[in-house]
Amino acid sequence: MDKKFFLKIVTPDKVYDTQEIDKLSVLTSEGEVSILPNHVEYLANIEISILTIFKDNKEKHYAVGGGAIHFIEKENTAYLVLTNIIAVEDIDVEKSRKLQEEAERKLKTDLSRLEHREEERELKKALTELLAKSKYKD
Repeated sequence: MDKKFFLKIVTPDKVYDTQEIDKLSVLTSEGEVSILPNHVEYLANIEISILTIFKDNKEKHYAVGGGAIHFIEKENTAYLVLTNIIAVEDIDVEKSRKLQEEAERKLKTDLSRLEHREEERELKKALTELLAKSKYKD
């Protein structure tokens, strides 16, 4: 039985990363999920959350802006299709705070339902980045 599996992360801009890992954990629409090698076929939406990748007894943390996960059992590969991803060490706290403030300001104005939902998403992304940065100082 394999002790590792492949992970491929794709964003709208590029193939972000491809590597062999031990485990990943992320928040899905079904709750927190951990994927290990030889996982059963799995498909779910990923929430705006913190992604943790475990490799060689080390953890690496990322803020992700939502997307989908698909584990293909016969390939022993997890595919993450994400709207955006940022490693904790690359999070700019000042920029995230400004995005938070801007979203909070816009949410106090008269917005359409769609605009309101978009600003809520932006606020959640900024707050997730700030949480990740404060919780995991990689």
